[in-house]
Amino acid sequence: MKSIARISPVIPSASRSFILSRYFHQNLGAKGASLADAPTLRNNPTRPSRREVTTPPALSLLAFPALLRSYLISAASSSSFLIAPSLRLLSWLAHSTTPWVQHNPVLHLILKKTFYKQFCGGETPSEVQKTTADLKNIGFEGVILAYAKEIVLEKGTAVEAGKHDETEDVEFWKKGVLETVRLSGRDGCAALKYLRPSPSRHVYSSLTQSCCRFSGAGRSIMQQLTEASAPSPIISQATTQICEYAKHQGVKLLIDAEQHVVQNGIDQWTLQFQRKYNRHGCTLVYGTYQAYLRSTPATLAKHLAIAQREGFTLGVKLVRGAYMASDPRHLFWATKEETDEAFDRITESLMRKRWNDILRPAEEATSGPPHDFPTVDLVLASHNPDSVRKAMRIRQEQHRTGESGIRLAHAQLMGMADEVGCELIMSGKRARGNEEKSLITEKPQAYKYVVWGTVQECLKYLVRRAEENQDALARARQDRNALGRELCRRLLLGGKIFNFKR
Repeated sequence: MKSIARISPVIPSASRSFILSRYFHQNLGAKGASLADAPTLRNNPTRPSRREVTTPPALSLLAFPALLRSYLISAASSSSFLIAPSLRLLSWLAHSTTPWVQHNPVLHLILKKTFYKQFCGGETPSEVQKTTADLKNIGFEGVILAYAKEIVLEKGTAVEAGKHDETEDVEFWKKGVLETVRLSGRDGCAALKYLRPSPSRHVYSSLTQSCCRFSGAGRSIMQQLTEASAPSPIISQATTQICEYAKHQGVKLLIDAEQHVVQNGIDQWTLQFQRKYNRHGCTLVYGTYQAYLRSTPATLAKHLAIAQREGFTLGVKLVRGAYMASDPRHLFWATKEETDEAFDRITESLMRKRWNDILRPAEEATSGPPHDFPTVDLVLASHNPDSVRKAMRIRQEQHRTGESGIRLAHAQLMGMADEVGCELIMSGKRARGNEEKSLITEKPQAYKYVVWGTVQECLKYLVRRAEENQDALARARQDRNALGRELCRRLLLGGKIFNFKR
C-alpha cells in the first residue's frame, strides 16, 4: 500500500481539495449522483456542497482490481470497432472442439481471469460460494444463481417427442438446478430455465428444423411449451422436487422468460406452481414479464386476476426484454421510449397497488381501492438508473406517508450496471443511519444475477447473451464513463483508497 502511495502524484491538500471539488462538480453532477444524493444536487445545482465532496461515490464499494477490469471490459464493449471481432473470437473459443483450445491451460487462465471473472460466479461450488460471499461483503443481499450448462443438439436435429429419452434429459437438468438451489444459500434465489434455444429466428419455423442448442430440461420440453400443453408427468415431478427442495432451503425460484413462441407455455407452467407454492405469505415461484412486449400489460393483468381469484401471491420479475433479434418486430413497442414508459408505469402500478393507464384490470378483475389490488411480490430487474430511481422515490414516499407497500427487490447481471447496484447499497447504508436517527426509511434489497459453470460452458452463455442483447451493448458507454470517473477519482486521491483487500 505504501509503494502505491509513493508512486501516486503528490498534490498539496489545498490544491487537492480544489481539484476534487471541481472534478466532482463537473463529472459527478446529476447524471452521476447517487439515489440518496439526488435531492441535494437539485437544491443546489451550481455549487457542490461539502456533503457531495465528502460522501463516497457508489462505485467506491468496488475493489480496485474489479474496478479496473470492469473499466477495460466496458471500454472494449462500448467500442464499435472492437465489439464485433471480440464477439466472433469469443464465439469461436466457446464452440471450438480443437483440443489445443479446450485443454489449453494458458488460454483457460486468461479467459478465467478476464471475461469469466467479470460475468460469472465460478466453476466449482467453492468458487461460487466465494463469489457469493464477496458480493455480500460489498453489500448485496445475495445472488440469483443460474446454471450455464447446455444440452447440445447438432444443427438439423429434429425436435420430436418419442425420439429420445426425455427422462435422461430432465434428470440431467434437475440435478443442475438442485445444485444451483443448494449453492444459492438461505434467503438466496435460483434461476430456473426450462430451455434456452439459440437466438436464430429460424428456430421456430418448424419443430423438425431445430436449433443448434438447448439449455434446460431437454428437447421434448420445446414441443410441450410451443403447444402450451400441460407439463408431462416427468417434468412436472422434477419441477415439484425442485420447488420442495427450494422451499426447504429458503431459496426463491425465478423462472426465466424465453422467446415469444414458447412464453405462453412457460407462463402456464409458472402459474401452475405458483398456485401450489405462493400461499400463506410465502412467495416461492416468480414468473418473468418482458416490458418491451405490447402484450405484457394485458398478460400481467390477467395473471393478477387469476392470483386474486384463486387466493395466491403473484411473484413478478419485471425486465425490459432480451429477444429483439429473434422475435417478430410487431410484438414490441415502436420505440425505446415506449418500452421505458411501459416498464416504469407497470412498476408504479404494482408498487402502489393501483391500476393505471398502462396496467389496466382484466375483465375478471375488480378496479377498486388499493386494498383490493391482487397480492404481488416484485423483483425489479433493471440496468436503467432512471427506472431504479423512480422506484426508490415511490418507496421512500410510501414510507414517509405510511402507505403500505409490496415486497420489492432489485437485480442486475453480474459484471454489468455496477453503478446502479452500488447506488442501491449506498442508499441502504444511509437508510441504516437514518434508522438510528428515528427517520422513516428502508434499506433496498439488491441482488446480482450470477451464472456458474465451467469456462467453456459460461462462454457459450456469454456469447448467447451478447447476441440476444446487442442493443444493450450501447449502454456499456454509460458504464464505461461511470467507471472511468471513479478510476480518476482514486488516482487523484492516491493509493490509500485503492481497496486491494476486498
